[in-house]
Amino acid sequence: MVESHPSKRTLSRRNFLRGVFFGASGVALAACVAPQAPQAAQTEAGGSGAAPAAQEAVTLSFLTQGGNDTAFLRYEPLIDNFQKANSAITIEPIWEPGGAIEIQTKLLTLIAAGDAPDVYWAHSYTNSGQAVRNIQLDLNPFLEADPDISGDDFLLAAWKDFQYEDRQIGFPRETTSTVMIYNVELFERHGLPLPTDNWTWADFLEAATAITEGDGPDKIYGTADWHLNRNTWIKMWQKGGDVLSEDRTKFTMNQEPSISQVREIQRWHHELGIHLPATVAEAGGFTTGDLFTTGKIGMFPQFSVFSNVMASEFPWDIAHLPTDPDDIRTTRVASAGHSVYSGTEHPDAAWQWIKYLGSEEAFRHWVEATGLNVPSLKVVAESLLETSADVLPEHAQIMLDAFEYGRPEPVAGDWIGIHREVQPALNSIYGVEKADPQQALDAIAARVEELAVYVPGV
Repeated sequence: MVESHPSKRTLSRRNFLRGVFFGASGVALAACVAPQAPQAAQTEAGGSGAAPAAQEAVTLSFLTQGGNDTAFLRYEPLIDNFQKANSAITIEPIWEPGGAIEIQTKLLTLIAAGDAPDVYWAHSYTNSGQAVRNIQLDLNPFLEADPDISGDDFLLAAWKDFQYEDRQIGFPRETTSTVMIYNVELFERHGLPLPTDNWTWADFLEAATAITEGDGPDKIYGTADWHLNRNTWIKMWQKGGDVLSEDRTKFTMNQEPSISQVREIQRWHHELGIHLPATVAEAGGFTTGDLFTTGKIGMFPQFSVFSNVMASEFPWDIAHLPTDPDDIRTTRVASAGHSVYSGTEHPDAAWQWIKYLGSEEAFRHWVEATGLNVPSLKVVAESLLETSADVLPEHAQIMLDAFEYGRPEPVAGDWIGIHREVQPALNSIYGVEKADPQQALDAIAARVEELAVYVPGV
C-alpha cells in the first residue's frame, strides 16, 4: 500500500539492516521560496555528513522510491548511520513506489498540500520541468562553502544531468552512458576488424552488412535498437542535430540535419535489411538482449548495464559509438539522484543529508547492498571496474570514459510525454508501415512543442 505521509518502518527491520550492513494537480503549486545560502557552521572534522555542533533538533522528510525490499535496503541503513553521526537530525522517509513520473506526481501533490519533502529522489527526465518552477534548491552556495564535496568527484556528464542553467539542482546517484555492445565471435568469423576508438560509420555499416545473413527465424542481423528514440537521437547529435531547438521550445527532428539521420536508420531497416525489426522481438516475446545471447545480433547500442547479455556463451565486448571525422563525439547519458526542495525550512540540515548521500560511504553501500551498476561517484565507479573485472567486458573502462563527452537529453517540460510522442512516430517510419519521415515527424511537431513548454503543476 502506498504511504501518503512520512513514516518509519518497523524497528525490527531497521535493526536487522543495521546488523547486516553497518554492523560495526488539480491544485496549483504553492509558491517556491528563493534558495537560501548556507549558514556559517562548519562540519565536524572527519565526520561524513556531520552536523554543526550547536544545531537545533530538526526533522527532515525524505521522499524516495519505496515498495520493495531493495528500496528499503537502499536507504534505511544510511538513515540509521546518518542519524548516529547527526543526533540533531531525524530523517523521516516517504516511500513512494514507481519511477520518475510517480515520484514527481507525489512531490507536486505534497507541495500543493503545503507538506513538501525537504529532500527527494530525482531523475534527469524531470529535472528541467521542476527547475523552471524553482522547485530545487540551488546547491552552488553550499558547494562553494564546503570543501568536502565537489563536482569534480562525480562523472562529468552525470553531474551535468543535475544542472539547469547555472544552478546545481542536485547530486546524481546512479547513471548510465550509451555504448556499443558487440559479438566478438561474429566479427572474427567474418574477418572483420574489431571496433576501435576511432571507428567510423562506414566501418559500422561494413560490419553490419557482412554479419547480416540468413532468412526467417534463423536470420542474423548486423545491428538492432537504433529504432529507439534515445538511440536515434545520439546519431542526430553526432551530426549537429537535436530533438529541440537550443531554447528547448521548437521541435527540430523534422529539420536537417536530424531528419537525414532518421532516413539513414530507415534505410538500415528496409533497403539494406541489416537492422532487426522491432516486431521480431516483440512478436516472440524476446528482448534484444535475449536475441544477442543466442548469436542473432552482431551489435547494438545500449546504456551501460549488461545483465541482459551476461548469459552469452561467446565472447562479447563494448566499444565507443562510431563517429566520422567531422562528427561531434557524443553519446547519451541519463541519471537519477537527489535534490533539496527550495522551500525547505531546514536548508543546512538538508544539505548535510544530501551531502551524505553524495559520500563515498553511501555509494559503497549502494554497490554492496543493492548492486548499483554505475555509481556516479568516480572513486567508487572506478573501483567497481576493478573488483568486477571478471564479469565485465574487457573494455569496460569505455563506459566511464564516455561520461567525459556524453550529454543529457535536451530535457524540457513534460519530457516523458515527449518520449511517448516521438517513439510511435519512429515506429511508423522504421516499421512495416514505412511512413515518410518528413510527414510522420511533421505530424507530431505541434504536440511536442506543447509538451516542451509545459510547466509541471501549472
